[in-house]
Amino acid sequence: MQKEQRRGNTDLDDLILRTCDLPVLPATAQKLLAMMSDPDISVEGLKDVIMADPGITAKILKIANSAFYGGHRSIQNLSQAIMRLGFRAVENIVMAASMKGVYKRFGLTEKLLWEQSIGAAVISHIIARRSSPAYAEDAFIGGLLHDVGKVVLNNEDPDSFHVVMERVYNEGCSFREVEDEIFGFNHMQVGALVVRKWSFPESMEMLIKYFDNIESLSTDEYLYSIAKSVVTSDRICQKLGIGWRCQVEGVMDDDELRELLDMDAEEVTGLVDNVKSGVA
Repeated sequence: MQKEQRRGNTDLDDLILRTCDLPVLPATAQKLLAMMSDPDISVEGLKDVIMADPGITAKILKIANSAFYGGHRSIQNLSQAIMRLGFRAVENIVMAASMKGVYKRFGLTEKLLWEQSIGAAVISHIIARRSSPAYAEDAFIGGLLHDVGKVVLNNEDPDSFHVVMERVYNEGCSFREVEDEIFGFNHMQVGALVVRKWSFPESMEMLIKYFDNIESLSTDEYLYSIAKSVVTSDRICQKLGIGWRCQVEGVMDDDELRELLDMDAEEVTGLVDNVKSGVA
């Protein structure tokens, strides 16, 4: 893929920037991302940033004491929680908790978009942990951010985005084709610009921009592995009705789904319940 292709079309970027007010990443997430690029990052430094947000602090403590991470000893303070979870897991929790700050309102449409983002993040992590463990944390972030462009379009013009969703559900159109028709661009192009503005690695921009054609990313083993996990998680969310008003038939059969996630039917049901309740 040529460099100029990877960095996007300037005229299109200008059109998106004129049309959309791209959101600012919440302050706690901004500070944490900057810290994560420092090889000398410390538990105490990370703790100081996180403690400025009581809601995120409580979320991290809750997850550190969950059955998934829990040991024999209960975690009582943030330093212990960070040590138990690890820096990358803490980063993902902060990003997930911060993303709600990107929404300008929170009705039914926003609830569906939020469920789909969290669902894709959790499921991407599960898939990658099984097939490519080294990429699991990046797969979580990819799942979380892959539809951020939809959030922006809905923030800027909820009436038009409602028309997009109605046509997707009722006519079987793709989001991309209806968005291109109504807005002149689509959520993947918007999302790629958002993560560039937020200073995420170029790989995340490419994942979002080429989400409907990940084979074009196949020359990059790291990026392609993450993209496969995120695209599969997106299909599973459709299958399970996570972030969708109904389950989508014909996406994959139940046996294939359970084998992919390495879960039995009861565990899959629990996953859906947890995502929809915001626990995951």
